[in-house]
Amino acid sequence: MFRFIVESVQAYNQVGFFIGALICLGLGGLIFGNALYWRVQAARAMGTVIGVIDRGGMYTPVYRYTLPDGQTHEAMSDTSSGWARGKETGRVVSLMISAHNPTEAREANNYLFDAIGILLIAPGVWLGYTALTAYPVTWMTWIMAVVMVVYLAERGRRVFLPKGQRLSIADWKKQHGLDEVSTIDPADIKPIEKIIATPEMREKGQVQWRNNKRAAPLVGIFAVALLAGGIYQAGDLARLELSGLRAQGEVERLVGESSSRGSYSYHAIVRYRTEKNIRIDFKDNVGSNPPSYRPGDRVTVLYLPDNPRGKAIIDRGVFWNWAIPGMLFVVAAFLAWLFVVMLGIGMTRKSTGGLAVETPA
Repeated sequence: MFRFIVESVQAYNQVGFFIGALICLGLGGLIFGNALYWRVQAARAMGTVIGVIDRGGMYTPVYRYTLPDGQTHEAMSDTSSGWARGKETGRVVSLMISAHNPTEAREANNYLFDAIGILLIAPGVWLGYTALTAYPVTWMTWIMAVVMVVYLAERGRRVFLPKGQRLSIADWKKQHGLDEVSTIDPADIKPIEKIIATPEMREKGQVQWRNNKRAAPLVGIFAVALLAGGIYQAGDLARLELSGLRAQGEVERLVGESSSRGSYSYHAIVRYRTEKNIRIDFKDNVGSNPPSYRPGDRVTVLYLPDNPRGKAIIDRGVFWNWAIPGMLFVVAAFLAWLFVVMLGIGMTRKSTGGLAVETPA
């Protein structure tokens, strides 16, 4: 009975990881695929920002562009944001024009959706890899998968498709205006400069500047700390890669450790023998929940001959070995960029109430 309960819990966790992987891969693939479709199928043209459409503080740029045949069109961006920066009237941008709707465009140099898709695909791959390697696939896995899929399908049908309100595909497309080319009302288009010149927007800019002034130093400190941690981790790893030796080891057992936040992780205790036939036991510094290894698993150990116990890791390959310092560098770079943006936006908002503007000729 106890074994049945353990297998059920493991199967439940494993299927949960699979579902999480499918969700991340599905959403990430959809977003990245859509971005790739735009880049492959969309027409290209140079456009000029003629104003924005203000929708409750979210600004949608409107562009005027000319196709190679000489026809001039107006197109609205398919994305909106609360930032005024980059929406200056008269700004010239490279556009991608929708292949099905000439009034819909996207800036060619904007890689936001590409990045979001990749950032969703990456955890999906990790969740799928964990589900396949951390747990064995048993008959209980398949039973739990069927039960959870049926349950989620039934709950989703009730939540998203209430009885009596289910639309056909044609009705849904008509409701969302996908079966017709949308038009842009010129009365809705306003220069961003006029919007941000109001007293309310200037006051908002002053408040944002003060907030950025307080928060920017903290962001900068975190960036420096993460950069220092990444350099330290990378230095140790580079020394292991250059001067270390490899040996075959075996996972003896797992030890659980709890953090101050109450989370729990499992670390592998690995036994191996050095080139001098000295038996060494060490605890791998990477822990996970669920555990990445089980007792008896064979692993490759990377160690320093002059410190075989203190400087030894499980060799997971170049990619996974460098994953932690790589993530530290990526997050540090993002925080450094955010630090610069906060200071830059703060300065421009302090002086103009929203952004530094240039009056077009």
